[in-house]
Amino acid sequence: MATVLVIDDQDRYAALCRKAIPGHEYLGPARSWREAEEVLRARRRDIDVVLLDVHFEIPESDLVGLPPGADAKAVARVRRRQGLEILARLRRRLPDLPVVLMTSRNEVALEKVPERLGAEEYTYFLDDDYVDARSLRVQIENVLSARRGRESEGPVFWGRSTPMRKLRARLHVLAKGRLPVILGGPTGTGKSLIARHVVHARSGRKGKFVPVDLSTLPRDLVAAQLFGAVRGAYTGSVADRKGAFEEADGGTLFLDEIGNLPEEVQKMLLTVLQEGVLTRIGDTVERRVDVKIVVATHEDLPAMVRAGRFRADLYMRLNPACTVILPSLVERRGDFSRLLEWSTLRAVESPALSSLVLEYREQAGLGPGSPTRIAGDVAVGLSGEVPAAVAGQLLLMFPERTQRLLRRHRWSGNLREFSMVIENALTFTFAELAALPGGGRADLVQVRPKLVQDLLRAVRVDRPSAEDGWRCEIVVRPDPTLNHLAQDVERQYFTRLWEQEDGDFGAMARILVGDDTAARKVQLRFNQLGLKVREMKK
Repeated sequence: MATVLVIDDQDRYAALCRKAIPGHEYLGPARSWREAEEVLRARRRDIDVVLLDVHFEIPESDLVGLPPGADAKAVARVRRRQGLEILARLRRRLPDLPVVLMTSRNEVALEKVPERLGAEEYTYFLDDDYVDARSLRVQIENVLSARRGRESEGPVFWGRSTPMRKLRARLHVLAKGRLPVILGGPTGTGKSLIARHVVHARSGRKGKFVPVDLSTLPRDLVAAQLFGAVRGAYTGSVADRKGAFEEADGGTLFLDEIGNLPEEVQKMLLTVLQEGVLTRIGDTVERRVDVKIVVATHEDLPAMVRAGRFRADLYMRLNPACTVILPSLVERRGDFSRLLEWSTLRAVESPALSSLVLEYREQAGLGPGSPTRIAGDVAVGLSGEVPAAVAGQLLLMFPERTQRLLRRHRWSGNLREFSMVIENALTFTFAELAALPGGGRADLVQVRPKLVQDLLRAVRVDRPSAEDGWRCEIVVRPDPTLNHLAQDVERQYFTRLWEQEDGDFGAMARILVGDDTAARKVQLRFNQLGLKVREMKK
């Protein structure tokens, strides 16, 4: 599903597009450049393509590009070409945003629009009552296909945020060099995927990618695992063996959780980084290796250096200037819709879920589908509108309530936790459908809010209890009346707790008074504080 911004001075084109080309989210119509700016400020990260009319019959005060003191003829000319003025501004501000020009008027020769304005495609409406829907659909899909090709996510979710675009570009540069790369950030942000599918894949190296998770290795075997060992070097060593460095020769060695590296091994690693040679444990022969080093940690390495837990010389050799910090999922909330769609399409192709999806397709009469391209036969619905059925296509809908639950969750496990919850939600959904087939549209599968709510509660590791208490941030605003001040603090507390517990008054009662049967009393106080559930859900 794409998000399409319609900029047009009338309603009919947007309405016709929604009817003739379902399956996308349409914003607008924005009736002027000023209204378009407001939509772009609010939803820029979500918008995939702009459909832009050319002729605008709007008040002079809303026209852009109108010179001061313009006569009636000049005003008419600017109205006929207002879309091109808007296009010029879009190009200056958002040069990468695809635009499709539309018009039912022939006064403007669109094929003569300067290429520097970057209109991706041109679509002519044949007359005021008829849209060439097939042509427009093809052009929109061409634009989106080209955009997906340029921004292919692959196994890594990048999204559209400016920080992630900069981070991606920085990683591509670091991958080409010989210097080590440090990947930091919270657990579950995709550091191992970045190391394999970005740094190694972009490095141009022909050798293998060798990952080593230092948090899982026994302390006395770390050195042998990294540098190799000869027979008899330690108990259980019955043959000469290569270490991870030799296995990765000519390729990339990924050392995950570098903060777990024992101090005695840190010195050995420093020597290999400085000299490019290693000696197997129990051996005297030096072996030269050429390895691209990528290390990852969720800890604060500079703090570990200051605390004496990590060698300062090794840290400097790893080159702190080549550190890349991956953001948490909370910091990427602007990419939520795209992440949900991306995670869903990846989940339906997972081994655990693909067989259920194919089984449901057969059961629902949608055709067998292809085991090798399941995601290609699936559409993800995130808007409130349910699009018309498309032959052979399965529509997975996430109702607004389901999306709100996912948006509000803390996601302490970040992308790893998010992907797990989505895959589990879809697995349970299809399992329920197989056991209790219902009526309605066979091609439409909805992910129930209650199911997602139960899953989110199950994965919460920071769930508060009456014994532990619960902490949240409260802003105390000065008030001349202590009663008003106390009510404001209480209102903030109830609001935070309601959000934390996904609107479950029983769970709130368990935290507040240690008894979930007091939910009615908690809800009554909630209402007395002027808090409205309907407004909170928006």
